[in-house]
Amino acid sequence: MHKKNKILLLMMVASTFSFAQPTESEIREFARTKSEQEIVTEASRMTQDGFIFSADILTDRLLEMNPLSANYNYRKGFMILNLTGNYVKAIPHFVLATTDIDPNYDMYSSKEKSSPTDAYYHLAQCYHYDENIDLAKENYQKFLDATKKKSELIPKAQLRIKQCELAKQLMASPVNVRLKNIGQTVNTNFPEYSPVVSLDGSALYFTSRRPWPNGETESFKDLAIDQYPEDVYVSFLAEDSNWMDPIMLNFCLPKRNEATMAVSTNERRIYLYEDSTGNGDIFYTDFYASKFNEITQLKGDKLNTDYWETHAMVSHDQSRIFFSSDRPGGFGGRDLYVSYRQADSSWSKPVNMGPRINTPNDEDSPFVSVDNRQLYYSSNGEKSMGGFDVMVCDLMADNTYSEGRNIGYPFNSTNDDIFYTTTVDGLKGYMTSYRKDGFGEKDIYEIYNDYLGVKSTAIFRGLIKTSDGSPLPEDFALNFKLMCDACDESEQYRSLFPRLRDGMFLTWIKPCQTYKIAYYNASDNQVMHEETFVTDCESDYQEIYRELVLDVPTRSIVIPKDTVLDIEPVLVTTHKNLEFIHYFDYNKNKLTVNKGDLKDFVKEIEAQLKDGRPRITINVYSSASHVPTKTYETNEKLTELRAENMKYDLQTHFEKNPDFAGKVNVVIVSAIVDGPEYEKDFKDKNKYKPYQFVGLKTE
Repeated sequence: MHKKNKILLLMMVASTFSFAQPTESEIREFARTKSEQEIVTEASRMTQDGFIFSADILTDRLLEMNPLSANYNYRKGFMILNLTGNYVKAIPHFVLATTDIDPNYDMYSSKEKSSPTDAYYHLAQCYHYDENIDLAKENYQKFLDATKKKSELIPKAQLRIKQCELAKQLMASPVNVRLKNIGQTVNTNFPEYSPVVSLDGSALYFTSRRPWPNGETESFKDLAIDQYPEDVYVSFLAEDSNWMDPIMLNFCLPKRNEATMAVSTNERRIYLYEDSTGNGDIFYTDFYASKFNEITQLKGDKLNTDYWETHAMVSHDQSRIFFSSDRPGGFGGRDLYVSYRQADSSWSKPVNMGPRINTPNDEDSPFVSVDNRQLYYSSNGEKSMGGFDVMVCDLMADNTYSEGRNIGYPFNSTNDDIFYTTTVDGLKGYMTSYRKDGFGEKDIYEIYNDYLGVKSTAIFRGLIKTSDGSPLPEDFALNFKLMCDACDESEQYRSLFPRLRDGMFLTWIKPCQTYKIAYYNASDNQVMHEETFVTDCESDYQEIYRELVLDVPTRSIVIPKDTVLDIEPVLVTTHKNLEFIHYFDYNKNKLTVNKGDLKDFVKEIEAQLKDGRPRITINVYSSASHVPTKTYETNEKLTELRAENMKYDLQTHFEKNPDFAGKVNVVIVSAIVDGPEYEKDFKDKNKYKPYQFVGLKTE
């Protein structure tokens, strides 16, 4: 269509809605009453203006008019991909769209029956997300062969072909991880993302776009994408190792976007993304007077700018802040920057982290390990197998970080994998991903690995409670002095405040060093207790634990004798891991820890704990066959019951014994229905019994 005619049509359509974005009911009325040409014009305008939800309503009407139109199926696939990310649902529409391609596609004409060459690209994108790498490459190439040379999708298609090649390599050599969706207590059919796990794994802070329960956010819904504002929630880990119902934090407002970035070690400060000041900046909120207070923009020399600062992470020792920004002067879209804490506690001018990490594409969601030695982030460049992938780089002797590397498949997928954070040892983490087993557009996943953990590290952790059960004073603190004449002065002193909700404290300290700790009142510097200890030189990983009782009236510290642990290195690899499996008869689901092989398995775990193993995770795997069951309604319920019963019995057994309480974590890894399809031969036990089991593995 001639440019002048397009402008006239746009003016005509705009006047239809009085130059304002219409409501959903107005759009539906427009779709019901207007002509095909009017709907095509308005749908095209809204697509180009980013009002995808409204354009999708109009596209559904166009498909009713002509369900086999390549043009309308292309539009529908585009809407699905951009609204929900459901690439599986979008594929049939793009397949039909690619049966009729016209390089001179006119999106504003109802007479246009063909689809643009872009349909090849988006079909390839869906196959790519679906891990159908050969079909993805084939359609990316079809797009490159058919499209006009000025298309902005050309460099993206070329990049994605390279990502496909990497995907095939990584998928051929998978890494050893266990990944699971953390379930519908946290995840919903709305987007959940940007998880931040506490170092001890007891709390999960995250962002959700779910509606408020009493309708407070309805009038602030983003009509362009049909999504509610972002809010910050926290879920706590219950005694049965399941996540509790999330709680929305008190600083959230119904009309404002607040999204999680990072949480301080003691959970007294949350770093947030908020966009009311422009493109989006780094904010924070502090916990005092028994609540999180109003959010405040983080100050620093060029930390926040007029550009887009999307994510940030302050190291656990508070010495540096890593963040992402699309400000000018970088290597590509969003780059990672680092700023250092200065003597007056202000932040230095940010420094771009350089080409070892940053690419011509996007880098985002930095997270640094407890010892500062590993930096995790996500990139959608040539080192990704598709979308954003999690990368890791290492701190080197010159205080810079090594070149980033992909942490492998199936840790990463061919879709977006981003916002990775870990617990203290680096072996368990949480991230945002879009996968087939998800509940919404984005879900939060839990990941266990055996190759990314912190090395040669010492952890000092413990618990402080008050003698009368009253709340812990907010100014109680621990001061660490590194007894090292040759050490830099900035390393010699560090203060640590306990977590106020339960008195937990945790920090990284150096191996092979002598430390002096003062337990004191920060408001007047009154020292209540002091001790000195030495960290081991040879251990791969060690923990030093203390339990304290604070007598508030006298401001004195008592260390109960039965909680003083010998300061010996904890070697995490000195005990072998154990395995157990039991095969059930038809419809059976229960075992007891007091009999048979399971009793022996439990006794061996107890022996390892008595021998100094600090903690054990028992992973539960259960299965049911396809033989029908009336007793349990479905085989899915039967296998879930087998897993839940085993988890409950094991957790109860260890928690009721004071010697083992808090040292054993039981996790359901899988509960599946497996084996051959049922052929009315339930008496054939040899055929089905191998798929009726519960298995246990320790780590």
